[in-house]
Amino acid sequence: MKKKIFLIAVLICIMILSLTSCQVNWFDRHYDVPWWMIAIPVVIFSLIVWIVAGKCIASKKYICPKCNKTFYPEWWSAAVSIHINNNRVFKCPNCKTKGFCRISKEDK
Repeated sequence: MKKKIFLIAVLICIMILSLTSCQVNWFDRHYDVPWWMIAIPVVIFSLIVWIVAGKCIASKKYICPKCNKTFYPEWWSAAVSIHINNNRVFKCPNCKTKGFCRISKEDK
C-alpha cells in the first residue's frame, strides 16, 4: 500500500516539474503562466475527487467471499481498490483474506 502511494506521489511530482511554463490563450490574448498556477489547482481537484470517490465507495456494505460476513471498508482503501464492475478487492476485517467482495443486497 505504501509503495503504491509513494509511486503515485513520485509520478505526480514528475508531471508537475515537467511543466516549466505554459502559454494560455484567452480571447485572442496570449499569457505566459507559471507552471504552479496550473499544477496546484489540478492536484487539489484530483485529491478532492479521490477523497469523495473513496467515501462514496466506502459507504456501501460489502460481503467477504470466504466467510460471508458484511463490512464497511476504509475510505482510503476503497479509493485505491482494484475493481471489476461492482466487485472490489478488499481485505476482510473478520477473516483477514483478500479477495473480490461484492456489494451487499441489503445496502442497495
